[in-house]
Amino acid sequence: MSGIDFQAEMAASLKRRSVETARVLREARAQAIRTSLRPGPTRLEVEECAASLYPRLAPELLAEAVELVCERNGSR
Repeated sequence: MSGIDFQAEMAASLKRRSVETARVLREARAQAIRTSLRPGPTRLEVEECAASLYPRLAPELLAEAVELVCERNGSR
């Protein structure tokens, strides 16, 4: 394997790892929110719970977690 091939493979590997890590973190946040809610929560309840669990999380990441929970629960 040449130096260029090795560098390209390492870059691709790091990108795959980064994407996988982001996915796992999204799912973990969504799961933490889900377990903190009563069955059949409204979207507002999901948003409030998410904000209380993750007060310092960037707004776009918080919205992403809320969306994941609402998709799975069918929240309004």
